[in-house]
Amino acid sequence: MLKFIKYSLGFGVLIAVIFMLAYNSNLYVWEEPKNNIWITEGKLFDGKAKTAYKNPGILIMDGKIACLGASCEVPEDATLIKATGKSIVPGLVELHGHFFASRTDANEQNMPSMIWNSMRFQPNVRRKLVESGITSYRSVGDPSSGIFDLKKQISEQSIAGPRMFISGPIFTAPGGHPVGRVPGWMADQMIVQSDDPEYVKKQVLELLAQGIDGIKIVHQASTNEKGEIVVPAMSIDTLKTITSEAHKHGLWVAVHTGSPKETVEAIKSGITTIEHGVRHGNYISPEILQLIVDHNIIYVPTLGREPKGHINIPALHLANVKFGVGTDTQGNMIVGESYHNELLRMVEAGLPDSDALLAATKNGAEALGKKEQLGTIEVGKFADLIVVSGEPWQDIRELKNIELVVLAGRIALDKLN
Repeated sequence: MLKFIKYSLGFGVLIAVIFMLAYNSNLYVWEEPKNNIWITEGKLFDGKAKTAYKNPGILIMDGKIACLGASCEVPEDATLIKATGKSIVPGLVELHGHFFASRTDANEQNMPSMIWNSMRFQPNVRRKLVESGITSYRSVGDPSSGIFDLKKQISEQSIAGPRMFISGPIFTAPGGHPVGRVPGWMADQMIVQSDDPEYVKKQVLELLAQGIDGIKIVHQASTNEKGEIVVPAMSIDTLKTITSEAHKHGLWVAVHTGSPKETVEAIKSGITTIEHGVRHGNYISPEILQLIVDHNIIYVPTLGREPKGHINIPALHLANVKFGVGTDTQGNMIVGESYHNELLRMVEAGLPDSDALLAATKNGAEALGKKEQLGTIEVGKFADLIVVSGEPWQDIRELKNIELVVLAGRIALDKLN
């Protein structure tokens, strides 16, 4: 018996060692330090306007854009990057992600690999996001036990990945969406169910102390054929309490709505972004259009998940509504690929290529409340940029031809050399 126990312990230690080696060798960490970088030649789409111009020279120091132009004093140790025949654009912003539901390859989706990848904070997903040009990622519903630690480790640069902006759990009415769609063992980590204004206010403050950047709310009721409510929406008082408390603390508010009526209620409560847009084949009304413009709402259509959402893109564009890009990547969708597919869908629905590129960069940063730090290539902002082959402001399909990714002054991907 003693021999069996010793054998079992030894075997257990061996398995643990193998797992630790696999963990450490596949974690996806930064291999390059922050560099002084001098980028010359090529065309620059800085995100401030819909056009590009000859790159005057971009000096990156200490993870930020230090200088633009020939007058820059370039350090001798700066890494020289020549973007000859290429285009330079700001890093991309994913506004609607569920990080732990994302995947990169259907062949990796057996249960052991899913668990193992999640334990390691999905290094394959983080790598694919960065290599797709996504330098900022907004999580709008992930298990609290994982997403807070993930954000902390990326912020501390213990592991590599896009900047994380998180909401933590989703606020919904008792029994509201997505209750029933999330496994029971995960529901408490992902959902706050309440229609009590005082309770939700307390929850917002507790999540703020844990490090959230914003709030995700579902304000959507569903009815059966008899018109009976089978999935409830929260009351307007609760909705307004959440948004008011969020704004007190500088948090963005992303809201998933259902009917046009619920969309109006959400906008009037003080939200930042509409997730999925006006849904289920409903044409957007003049009232909602005006409300979106008046309240400076950013519209995130997630066309890959809303096949009828394309019908409202022309009217929204005509009204000068600001778009953001979000994919809601789940199921059969592949992270990274889904982002570029989403941009193409937006263009095919009637959004000009240059506006789609602004949606992916400048508008995304505004939705995060970070337009002073991200979204455009300007002196003083974080050095998040990508170099592509082509002119994506003319043809958004060329945005996926990524040759170089710089994230906070680190060269995360380099196909130029």
